[in-house]
Amino acid sequence: MLNRLNKLNSTFFKIMVILLPVIVVFLIYFFRDSLIFLGTKFPACPSYTYLHVYCPGCGNTRSVQHLLSGDIAGSIRYNPVPIFGIILILLAYIELLCATFKKHVKLVPRSKRFWAAITAFFIIYFVIRNFIKIF
Repeated sequence: MLNRLNKLNSTFFKIMVILLPVIVVFLIYFFRDSLIFLGTKFPACPSYTYLHVYCPGCGNTRSVQHLLSGDIAGSIRYNPVPIFGIILILLAYIELLCATFKKHVKLVPRSKRFWAAITAFFIIYFVIRNFIKIF
C-alpha cells in the first residue's frame, strides 16, 4: 500500500514538473499585455527621483516589459538582471527535470569564484551606468 502511494506521488510529481512550467509560460504569454500594463502602474524609483542615481533595481520593470514584447536587446539595455535570473531559473528547472527522471546533472554554477565574479560584474555595471546614461 505504501509503495503504491509513493509511486502515485512520484508520478504526480513528474507530471507537475513537466506541466507546471508549460502552464506558467502559457499564462504569461496569454496575459502579457495585462502584465505590461500593470508594469506602468509602479511608482517611480525614489533613488532616481530624488537623487538622480540609478539603483540596482532601476530599469527592471522596463526590462521585463521589453522581454514580454520579445525585445531581448532592449531588455538587456535597461537592466540585465531579469535575463540573468531567467537563465538561472531555466538551468535550475532543467536540473530538476533531469533529477526527476533519475539523471543527475549540475547546470547551475556552484563555484564561489563564479558567484563572486558575477557579483563583481553587477556591482561594476550598476556603478558605471550612473556615469554613462543608457536610457
